[in-house]
Amino acid sequence: MNLTQQITIALKKHLKQKGLTYAQLAAHLDISEASVKRLFSESTFTIKRLEAICQLLDLDFLELARLARGQQELTEELSELQEKNLADNPKLLGVFYLLLSQWQIGEITRQFAIAEPELLQLLMKLDKLKLIELHPHNRIKLLTHTTLQWRENGPIRQKYQAQVMKEFLQTDFHDEQAVLRFETRELSSASIAVLQRKMARLLTEFNELADIDASLAAEQRQGVALLMAARPWVFSLLSDLKRKNR
Repeated sequence: MNLTQQITIALKKHLKQKGLTYAQLAAHLDISEASVKRLFSESTFTIKRLEAICQLLDLDFLELARLARGQQELTEELSELQEKNLADNPKLLGVFYLLLSQWQIGEITRQFAIAEPELLQLLMKLDKLKLIELHPHNRIKLLTHTTLQWRENGPIRQKYQAQVMKEFLQTDFHDEQAVLRFETRELSSASIAVLQRKMARLLTEFNELADIDASLAAEQRQGVALLMAARPWVFSLLSDLKRKNR
């Protein structure tokens, strides 16, 4: 994630914290709400616009840069040892996932079968692994990106990837909040590159929405999984036909 994207996320978080909407920001900038949404989705801020937004948010450029830089310095991928410790302890992994999703300590103890003394022990293990900093009064500071990626062929993927995929895809996707589409078409290399950029943008927006909603209480949020995939592929029925026609 580049610095421009980090600045955009920092601005969105600050808007949320201030209780300001895109409509209110649009009025302040004297532009349409659609233009504001485009500014944030494309991260195309001019210096003048950034200055006006910072004025509304009571920020200066140095504070904004610090907020964005703070995001950049977080770990984006865990070490093999960190992942192994999580993979070997499902409850530890579960608590770490909840912290990545911005759950508070009180919310975890209320909604999950983890008593506070046990939770504290798990938090101390996460602190020892340098995944979080545990501060007085059980305040937590994450030392990783909320969007960190599990290592390719690492302990987490090896142990859980097949199970996650099976559980995710075994539903019928008939719920009104669910969607599943499978399309196959033929594309040029240039069009595939465009598709990859659009998918990357959608993933960025998905994570930005999660960051914005992180300030809400856990009861106001629900887990949502997003699966995106695209690769060169031909249905075996067609490839079998090609072989038969040779």
